[in-house]
Amino acid sequence: MTYDTEPVTDLIRRRKSWRSYRREHIADDLKGRIQGFIASLDVPPFGSTLRFRLVDSPVPEKTRTPGTYGVIRGARHTLVGIVRPSLLVWEDFGYSFESVILFCTGLGLGTCWMGGTFSRDYYGRAVDLAPDEVIPAVSPVGYVAGKRSILDSLFVMGAGSRNRKPFAELFFRDDFSTSLDPAGAGAYGEALEMVRLAPSASNRQPWRVVVTEAGVHFFLSRTPGYRKLFSQVDLQCIDMGIAMFHFSSAASSLGISGSWRKQEHPPGIRMPEPLEYRVSWVPES
Repeated sequence: MTYDTEPVTDLIRRRKSWRSYRREHIADDLKGRIQGFIASLDVPPFGSTLRFRLVDSPVPEKTRTPGTYGVIRGARHTLVGIVRPSLLVWEDFGYSFESVILFCTGLGLGTCWMGGTFSRDYYGRAVDLAPDEVIPAVSPVGYVAGKRSILDSLFVMGAGSRNRKPFAELFFRDDFSTSLDPAGAGAYGEALEMVRLAPSASNRQPWRVVVTEAGVHFFLSRTPGYRKLFSQVDLQCIDMGIAMFHFSSAASSLGISGSWRKQEHPPGIRMPEPLEYRVSWVPES
């Protein structure tokens, strides 16, 4: 996939989480392009209905963007995602929200995935949230400040987002007994590297991937007790959706065609506990 003239792999490498922004509205033409991109989004892999709104913020008091507990400073716009909870909506949400995040990156704008450090009540009022809807995540959108705030710098250091797990710890050949290295991944090497670079809640990187002749199979390695912290949403399944988007969009940009399929059982792969099989990407024959 290419956003305008820039390959998605370049955007993935360039994107960073920013919490410090200049206190100004983004240009109207950029705002219109974001809204147009949202309106043109493809149906996500599992067919969920999603809503996205770009919400304008009032002048931030003492530079703090309302509804973010002081974590975000200066941003005048927030991208808000809205869903009705269902079994596979979290992966669909992560998949589509990340596509918008990367589109904003291509426009030269800063963003930051936020799954916990924002007020769902505040943004729920801003988007007229229905009783059966939830907001899984939001992201500020704007021109980044020349220098990160102290709090922003602390978040970067605490998350360790610059320290990704090694390739061989995340990706495997045929089963979980044989680790993959980039050279051994063949045509999938670059797309898997884009998965490795994907953002995730607390930088947990919960995806594990097995490559076989039949396809590329995604498994979830949950962090014990993590879901209890955020009972309304499944953040680690959202992370899986982000990884799925990185893989399929990178594969497409490299000329590798395929589609997502949810199978009833793991595809003939012995699965160590406590991994969960989630989905397979099957290449076109």
